[in-house]
Amino acid sequence: MAITLKYLSVHGPGVLPAKVMFDGRRTLIRGPSDTGKSHIWKCIWFLLGGTAALEPPPESQGYNSLELAFLHDEHEYLVRKAMSGGAARVLVRLDDPRVPDGTANPLEEVDQDLGELLVRLSGAAGKQVLRNRSEKGPVTGDDLRHWALLSQPGMISEDATKGKGHGSEKHVSSYSLFLSGLDDSAVELYKTASQKDQAKGRLAAAEAELARLQGVIPADTDRASVVAALAQVDERLDMFATQLQARSAVLKGLRQQIFAEGEALTTATTQLAGATSMRERFTLLDLKYASDLARLGATDEGIAFFQALAETPCPLCGTPVEQHVDPSSLKPKAPTKYRDAIAAEAEKILALRRGLQPSLAREQTRLATATADVQRLTASLRVLEEQEKAVLRSASLEFDSDPRDLAESHTRFSSLIDAFDETDRLTGEIARLKEATKQKQTVLVRNVGQHGADVGAIARQILNDWGFTSIQSVYVDPKACDLVIDDRRRLSYGAGKRGLFLSAMTIALMQHALRKGHPHLGVVVLDSPLKAYAQKETPDNDREIPTAAVNTSFYAWLSRFQGPGQIVVLENETVDPITARALHAIEFTDDYTRGRQGFYPPKLKNAPPPGPSDGAEFDDLA
Repeated sequence: MAITLKYLSVHGPGVLPAKVMFDGRRTLIRGPSDTGKSHIWKCIWFLLGGTAALEPPPESQGYNSLELAFLHDEHEYLVRKAMSGGAARVLVRLDDPRVPDGTANPLEEVDQDLGELLVRLSGAAGKQVLRNRSEKGPVTGDDLRHWALLSQPGMISEDATKGKGHGSEKHVSSYSLFLSGLDDSAVELYKTASQKDQAKGRLAAAEAELARLQGVIPADTDRASVVAALAQVDERLDMFATQLQARSAVLKGLRQQIFAEGEALTTATTQLAGATSMRERFTLLDLKYASDLARLGATDEGIAFFQALAETPCPLCGTPVEQHVDPSSLKPKAPTKYRDAIAAEAEKILALRRGLQPSLAREQTRLATATADVQRLTASLRVLEEQEKAVLRSASLEFDSDPRDLAESHTRFSSLIDAFDETDRLTGEIARLKEATKQKQTVLVRNVGQHGADVGAIARQILNDWGFTSIQSVYVDPKACDLVIDDRRRLSYGAGKRGLFLSAMTIALMQHALRKGHPHLGVVVLDSPLKAYAQKETPDNDREIPTAAVNTSFYAWLSRFQGPGQIVVLENETVDPITARALHAIEFTDDYTRGRQGFYPPKLKNAPPPGPSDGAEFDDLA
């Protein structure tokens, strides 16, 4: 959960690249002022996500791009960025193994924001810190840089270590995270100003609604009396319901009987109509038979009368009768045959008429039965209908109250009870909203436990190693994110000690976080930690240890530093040659005739062509 700086380089067309390599544990870059040491610190800050524009020194003329390489586990990351600003380009490759011909593995683009990448690599991904008491957010690259990269002005500043501006509160939260390993995800947030305004609006609406309801409720009415009145109304309505159910059962039985009797009456009426129709048909048929018999009798009588007449010539012309009719009709047997035929036909009609009488009698019986049934059922229906009317008439006599009045009373009392309940709810809501609008501020105390004492112990050991052997107690004040040394706040000391004590705390915080597995960048970069102490011109009570002793002790300690973590020191103060060799110190001489002049190489009139590292991979930087 830490990175290790590998190198920093600057590039430009037609100029030699400037590059510094960092040791995996401690790196000392020493030299006089104006050799680019603070510029190195600014470049590291810039390439680790800082947004403030660089102010390049005159020596940087012709350079336009920066590159910072750092390691994390087996991966090597390269951050490339234009000196003029813009977005950073991040690439990654496996550090080991290398391809067979010895060249580095190919670079691949990292599709992730640089700040988010650093947060992930430091182990702080997913951690929540307070931006203020009303807002949480994730750890950012700014939090990592603030507690890992110390500038020279920041070391001697009398401002709080958390810094100034809108990000100071989250710096306190991130410090607690690095110190204790616990984030602020469990901290309850205060209401924001907007939320308070919304609560005030809801409060005003609730108060207006409460006033309206109080106007609806009569002044001399309480909830208990309304509940009792509603119970009485419910009781009367229940009585109505019971009576109506009983009456409904009676009416249901009557109407079922009426239906059955009506069905039977319909059937009987149908049968009566059928019997009447058949009787009339049979009677008409009998009359027809009688008419036919009468007609046949008259015919037979006429034929008999014809037979009894004597043959007489025509009275008009005197001609014999044979000349006027068919002679065969005048034969003696002809009328007899006619009469026999008429007799036979009459016998057949008599037989049919005799056969018709039983049917006519049967239909007469059916007609009588159907008539009796119709009369009986009609009377029964009349009785049932009278009973139904009597049951319906009794309803108005049984009920002494109008059901509509009871229903209206039920609605009114129910509304009043709802108004009482809503009044109680609104009263509670108003009390809650009043509390929300004036939310009580409480002190946030983060429980760092033993971690503060552990960091204090590491810082005391570091300060003792730097020559401050008289220090007896060092502990962390988590609220101030700072050290208390011998019961004095760090900021109460002089500038020289303020810088050294802050350096010790920053290193101790890194070591403690890495040992405990807490999130941390894993790198501390100190810009001139000894300079302020060494430049004190007038002795005072804070300067009981000679500058030379502090310088020697500081460099000796740095030469022995083995981690955990990485320390990069940029310093003006001279270092003993033996210690410098042990440190593999990078010396800037500010002298064209010996050693390395500074961060940027001296300008040559005819600069050699760009080296392999200045190729097309930098051409796409803005």
